[in-house]
Amino acid sequence: MLKSGDSENNKKNVAVIVQNGDGGGAERMAANMTLGLEEYCNVFFVLFDGSNIIYDHAGKVIDLKIPPLREAGPLKRIGNICKRVKALRTIKKKYDIDAAISHLDGADLVNILSGRGRAGRKCRIISVYHSVPSVNESCSLPHRLFHRFIAAFSDRYIMVSKPAARDMADNFGVPGKKLSVIYNFSDLKRIERLKDAKLPEDAERFFAEHKRVLINAGRMEKVKRQERLVKLLNSLRLEKGMGDTGLVILGDGPERENLVKIVKKFSLEEHVYMPGNVDNPFMYMSRSAVYVLCSDYEGLPMALTEAAACSCPAVSCDMRSGAREILAPKTEWSAHTEDIEIAEYGILTKPFDYPGGENFTQDDGDPAQGFLTEAVWKMLTDEKLRMGYKAKSHECAYRFSPERIIKKWMKLIAE
Repeated sequence: MLKSGDSENNKKNVAVIVQNGDGGGAERMAANMTLGLEEYCNVFFVLFDGSNIIYDHAGKVIDLKIPPLREAGPLKRIGNICKRVKALRTIKKKYDIDAAISHLDGADLVNILSGRGRAGRKCRIISVYHSVPSVNESCSLPHRLFHRFIAAFSDRYIMVSKPAARDMADNFGVPGKKLSVIYNFSDLKRIERLKDAKLPEDAERFFAEHKRVLINAGRMEKVKRQERLVKLLNSLRLEKGMGDTGLVILGDGPERENLVKIVKKFSLEEHVYMPGNVDNPFMYMSRSAVYVLCSDYEGLPMALTEAAACSCPAVSCDMRSGAREILAPKTEWSAHTEDIEIAEYGILTKPFDYPGGENFTQDDGDPAQGFLTEAVWKMLTDEKLRMGYKAKSHECAYRFSPERIIKKWMKLIAE
């Protein structure tokens, strides 16, 4: 059994806690964290439901086998939380956990309620929030109280971008002294190893049939707004004379059926390739002409850094958080372009209108769609610009390398 003071390696015992292993970006970043920490810590990857882990990970996997009860009443759901708290408390004591790092609200709550491990020890509790709170949820009193509770009983509340930290302080009343910004990281060595792998036969055929391929990777959910990509492709083919352009959308989720309908509406079935979740997205990125991001909001969109690591130039709408910090790091992070900005590491375009919460717009007449189309067209047709971004892509990606980010985590764990 691994102990924190084990003379064999004298490493800290660190638990990385998440709801499941097959969700979206937060779950993937939790899995990435286990890979990054493995060299320096004894890592325990704790999942409430580990029945389907789709992301590469490291350390000892501990599946609590307590999945969510989404359709149950409040009493049963509270009972489920209590089971998770009891199970995690046992894990902390059994493995003498020195630091417990939880990702997303549900895991954060259980992490706090399960305590600090054995008597006489103090397991550090670190909570991680992966979005911009006021656009991900309302600023209602219950939400404000919840985040203040998480911050009060965590040693540190980690935000993945500067706008998220400012929002949490200004709109939710979380004390700034409890907040820290630590960017997510990309495993650049792994990406380099995987990006030139052989494509599946149908994907190889798709790339061969299209001179230019646009790409996007992410969970198919409303906030990602991948239907804008289909509209973009249609505009490029019909209005810009780019009939040899195709689109790849990697990922899966509840919006897949709607996306399929939109693709059929524009008669683009032969020109949009959606293989679902894939083990290696990097071999698709490395063969694509442009990575396009048009979400309503993100926390820190790591797909942009992964595309950079694959030498795939990016065009992103200048959403409230994340994209500017990656593509235009020397500019004021709170700035937003009103049209098209040729930034240091990619092109930023006017953000789409987004009222917040579940109030998703139809984009009818939104000029942001036109600016996105113009920016992608410019990236595809201006060879000097595109090659310049390709040349700087690894410089962009290195800012989010494990070597740089893990140092910050190790300092936090050791405090």
